[in-house]
Amino acid sequence: MSSGVDGQILQQPLFGRRLRALRITQGLSQVQLAGTEISPAYLSRLESGSRPPTERVISYLCEKLSVSPTSFRAGTGSSLARALATVMTAGESPAMTAALEAALLHEQEQDTDAVLCWQAQWALARCYQAEGRVDDERRLLQEMTELSDRTGLPELRARSRVRLARRLRAAGDIVGARKLLREGLTLAEENGLPRRDVVEALLTLISLDAESGQLARARADADRMVATPSGELPVRLQIEILWTAASVCARQADHESAVTMMTRALSMLPSNEDPVLWMRLRLAAASMYLRMDPRDTGEARLRLQEAEAVAGLIGMPVHQRELLLLQAQLAFYEGRFDDARAASDRLGECPDGIGVSDRLRLDVLRNQLAIVEGDHAAAIADLERFAKEAQRSANVELSAEIWRALAEALKLAEG
Repeated sequence: MSSGVDGQILQQPLFGRRLRALRITQGLSQVQLAGTEISPAYLSRLESGSRPPTERVISYLCEKLSVSPTSFRAGTGSSLARALATVMTAGESPAMTAALEAALLHEQEQDTDAVLCWQAQWALARCYQAEGRVDDERRLLQEMTELSDRTGLPELRARSRVRLARRLRAAGDIVGARKLLREGLTLAEENGLPRRDVVEALLTLISLDAESGQLARARADADRMVATPSGELPVRLQIEILWTAASVCARQADHESAVTMMTRALSMLPSNEDPVLWMRLRLAAASMYLRMDPRDTGEARLRLQEAEAVAGLIGMPVHQRELLLLQAQLAFYEGRFDDARAASDRLGECPDGIGVSDRLRLDVLRNQLAIVEGDHAAAIADLERFAKEAQRSANVELSAEIWRALAEALKLAEG
């Protein structure tokens, strides 16, 4: 089969494997990719390899996926496409990371299709994120953003910017993250991209507004997103809408709404459908309960127990470190100071893979323990410095959280 350029279309089942990898990279369900031109059942047969594609279907799929026909050709980027298909079907792992790195290095030297390279970089960035390789992830996301600009495709340009903005936000660069999000949102809206692209940008903007103290605006935007029908969005995004809204409500001390939305989010996903997301959602719920005023240690303990039950089986090191940090915080607020100290020590001096905010929370916890143990002066000075630095970096929420932690530690020391 040919479609007018050099090279042959992949035969089944290789065509189906590549199609599935491309669809998953774009975050599309079979129903969303099928649209009105083909049936989801036919698309499923294409992916399984039981039906050959027609030229009309290939043209339609290329348009929907924003890829060139070379993405489905043998001999053009084939090693990269095989590595991409493998990581999409087998999941992230150090072996998959190494395979993608090697394939990208080889194919970039061969001047491979830029869109296919971008898709492989997207998958590799997910591997880096799961392994906690935050510096490598940020570097790769910057390369992806530059590559997306060279392709000229608004979908890739918008998604690269939103993904990089999320990493910059985790690193504490709120100004840089906000700039990229505005660019990504403008690209999505002006080019009529799918609603999920707009939602991805807005969710991160809402979190940035909440962290910088603009709670009224964050709450208004979150309420609008929750009220807007979201059935056409992937389940992951539907959950993130509720998750984000719950976090904003908790910051406003609207605990009833926060618990309602978080409970809805927790109930939407069976543990066997996406175990990693299921676990991450419980970690987020535990974090929310621990930041409430008063702190709900009972609910936090329940969610951490659920997360711990699967973390050792499917969680990457970054998830296990996040779990351990939350367990240390829970132990402190339950008065189990020896357990909190032990968990803190297990995390080490400079744990890889956790964001700047979580690393700071670990430093706050260690200073709280020092105050309780009688080492007041240095610990108080550190906490005051942390709070002022967070304030200067426009993270009003984190600054307030540190002042609260200092007051609680002093009260415990006095008792």
